[in-house]
Amino acid sequence: MKPKVPHVAGILVATLAAVILHASPATADDPHILPIDPATIDTPAEIRDRFAPPKPDEHGRSPVSPEADARCGNPAAEPVPDGEPILVSMPPAPVFTVGQIPASWWRTPPELNVTWRLYFESLGWIRPLAYRAVLDDQDESLATIVGQYLAFYQQNPDPNTTQYGWDEAAATRRLGVGSCLYALTGDPQLVPAMEADARVLLGSRYYGPPGFSIHNHGLMSNLELTYAAALIDRPAWQQTARTRMVSESSQSFSNIGISWEQSSMYQEVNAVLWGYAADVLAGQAGYEDDAAQIRTIVDKALASYSWMTEPDGGIVQIGDSDEQPGRPGPASWTERVLRDDQAGWVVGRWSWSDPAANYYTVRYGPGRRAHGHHDRAGGVTWSTRGVRVLVGPGRYSYDSTSPYHAYQNSPQAHNVAIPDGRTVTGSAYASITSSKVQAPAHAWNLGDTVYGIAHTRNINVNRDVNQMIVSDDFPAASLWRQSWHLDPDWQLTSGGADSTRLTFAHPSGRTLTLTTTGRVSSVTLGQTRPPAGWHFPRFTEREWAPEIVIRSYGRANTTTLVVS
Repeated sequence: MKPKVPHVAGILVATLAAVILHASPATADDPHILPIDPATIDTPAEIRDRFAPPKPDEHGRSPVSPEADARCGNPAAEPVPDGEPILVSMPPAPVFTVGQIPASWWRTPPELNVTWRLYFESLGWIRPLAYRAVLDDQDESLATIVGQYLAFYQQNPDPNTTQYGWDEAAATRRLGVGSCLYALTGDPQLVPAMEADARVLLGSRYYGPPGFSIHNHGLMSNLELTYAAALIDRPAWQQTARTRMVSESSQSFSNIGISWEQSSMYQEVNAVLWGYAADVLAGQAGYEDDAAQIRTIVDKALASYSWMTEPDGGIVQIGDSDEQPGRPGPASWTERVLRDDQAGWVVGRWSWSDPAANYYTVRYGPGRRAHGHHDRAGGVTWSTRGVRVLVGPGRYSYDSTSPYHAYQNSPQAHNVAIPDGRTVTGSAYASITSSKVQAPAHAWNLGDTVYGIAHTRNINVNRDVNQMIVSDDFPAASLWRQSWHLDPDWQLTSGGADSTRLTFAHPSGRTLTLTTTGRVSSVTLGQTRPPAGWHFPRFTEREWAPEIVIRSYGRANTTTLVVS
């Protein structure tokens, strides 16, 4: 069994269900329990629902309208009866009563975790309660819920900065809440609040050009502006959003369709969101050609996402990413290598249908951006014989104060070489200097100055012997270390510190043999101070995974991994 060790912050997302969970009807002593909305942490499945254009009901219930169903999502599982207090539990903060939240909470919240604050300040927890009140004809409760929404703007007006919930991420999500409430009620009191959030997204805080690089948050803002504008008749919002989407679509992916956000999971997020943008534009006169061009871009992005899908059907975890199903390419595809020198990805595979085929990735290219990690000095992953061998860390947190956040982003958490006493330089570019792709083996030579000194890495993957060989050299350094991260299922069976050979067993019966011309410094599992030996399968979840550190011995260092 994999030992799973949830951090205390993990209770923020104890369940990532799209519905609100509760076992019995809510009463004055029995609060609604609201897990963090997965859209807050960009879970692709929830993004797929939350930002989709309105459409006829497909959920087997009778919505108020397609707009309400699209903007509000799922109603609360339990009722919000008129005449009873609406209590909400959002751990680890204290239970609060809707309509009675202390005004001080908006600027001095009871919980400082950034994900909790985003969900709280974006008022996303209002949607399901309001929708349930409408479906049950609980007008008094609905008035209380709408009043709490409006109280945010009265008690916490826009400071014209990104403080106190007035950043673009919270404003985007809050505008969506306003659209939900307006679709449910048509209440004109909601309009000034929606306009306040729109001003954030139309001004300098917009997360896109010219002030910022193109990012999925900017596209989310434009989609929410479009939907809100249609509800309350704001054609200028729609025009701005459409112009941005047309301009930014061609700049959001490399020429072959890889997102600049350096994450396998966000590859799908961006492809899905741009598909929605195409749907929005296709319905507007004069934008049909733009919509068609965006759909061509989306097709390339989804094809690239298929390359990021391993033979076992799940995505490879690169950058901020969770374990999740991928999008397998058709068995008829014959290409064996995807190479993108713009975005800095190589993906190699020997089959599109065999779950036991060799599969690997190599990261290089520009510096860390958006949802990327410090893996560009030739960071690798590798699977063979139906098992994952070398893996990326995944994502644990977006909280920059968390040591696990620092760990997930660091070179230490990736399969790279690190010279002693040096840190990553932001602008250094890692390049492929030569390559050779043959039927049985693929070889890649890379060069970089990511740590301020010259480094070369040679990677050779052999299909027939299920082997990966990696050699590193830092000519100007006398000491460096290779860092290797195995899938959590592998267990050490022989070897240890100061050895040159390690073996690991897998529940499938496979054996991994690692040999090196260097010397093993350590094999670590689940160290907490500082973090080492961890894998993050999903947001705020962690599990022990072997982390191997090999120190250099002599000029170059070569490590060979074979699965039998």
